[in-house]
Amino acid sequence: MATFDETLFIQLSLTCTETKSAFAQHIGLSQVRMQLLMLLSHGETSHAVLQQRLVLDGATLTRQVKQFETEGVVSRRLDPQDNRYTLVALTPAGQQMATGLIEALQTFQTQLLDGISAEEQAVALRVLARVRTNIRHVQEGEN
Repeated sequence: MATFDETLFIQLSLTCTETKSAFAQHIGLSQVRMQLLMLLSHGETSHAVLQQRLVLDGATLTRQVKQFETEGVVSRRLDPQDNRYTLVALTPAGQQMATGLIEALQTFQTQLLDGISAEEQAVALRVLARVRTNIRHVQEGEN
């Protein structure tokens, strides 16, 4: 029988943490800044949506967005449909930064998967998809 340290849950958790940390170090951005860029690469988004998706408190998100704005990476404007909300979008420089991030991610992923066959990758993806489905089922059962 596997010891607790060898369980799938522990290995998934460690792999996720180590991968995110190694990639953030590889590109020289914090995980929050990296995730913020990736979310904004899909288009203009409200602070509220960013806060929810990144699981950040409002002050932390505002600080990150303002820092990116100072660096010329994002622009902000009031939502024309509801001025209680602020919309955030990448500037052309931010788009270029996000494109570079996506390219770096592809290179990093290739390095991580070195020596893992296409068949093994496919099995891993199916298993992870099933685990995520099971997580949703567990969450639905708790509500």
